[in-house]
Amino acid sequence: MEIQRMELVGLEVSDLEAAMQEFGSILGVDFIRIDFDENSDIEYLPADGDANALAARTSMAMDTTGYLELIQSYPPTTHERVRNVHFKVDDIESSIEEMRAKGYRLVANLRIGQMREAVFGARELRGLRMCLVQYDGPSMVEAMLSTS
Repeated sequence: MEIQRMELVGLEVSDLEAAMQEFGSILGVDFIRIDFDENSDIEYLPADGDANALAARTSMAMDTTGYLELIQSYPPTTHERVRNVHFKVDDIESSIEEMRAKGYRLVANLRIGQMREAVFGARELRGLRMCLVQYDGPSMVEAMLSTS
């Protein structure tokens, strides 16, 4: 598995709007809000868990520089935390197989727009989800929002 770079850090928050304002002010960045629900254009690919469990309503925001992801699930969490770290890889399929061979559980495998994402479980990784992403283009945000 060749990691090209660390892509971003994801924080689970209880109030997405308040977090967007606070982190936007602190970091001097703007956020793009994305709401996912059962009608979202997400393709769930085979994984080691139940894809339906991941199809719950979630809202997120990404800063336009692409370093920070804010996530709010419904119902909102009461335990705000660092939830995940994303790494960009050159070949997601071989990276998935390598992680599985090392004993890590693939809890989500999906395509959002033109981005592929593989999420490995927090139970095996000291409480932190490890996300591998692959996309072409200048940014993960643009790839997620692209439909062609």
